[in-house]
Amino acid sequence: MFENLKSKTGIGGAEQSGSINIIGQGTTIEGQINANGDLRIDGVILGSVTSKAKVVIGSTGQVQGDVVCQNADISGTVKGKTTVNELS
Repeated sequence: MFENLKSKTGIGGAEQSGSINIIGQGTTIEGQINANGDLRIDGVILGSVTSKAKVVIGSTGQVQGDVVCQNADISGTVKGKTTVNELS
């Protein structure tokens, strides 16, 4: 019963790429972040960020490390190398 639920919703699986991940203002994360879906950062990341989708860094967002993604919308601060695979 629960195995069906997991496979349909993508819970615990890497195949779901339509997910949206949010790091809220006032949150600090130390370490590397890897995401298959979109990622919005309004807090602080002390480490590298890799996404197979879009990365949005809000006006209060800060990344102290490299960012690698498909698309990006950066209003905040990145102190590192930024690699965007699709430029419009």
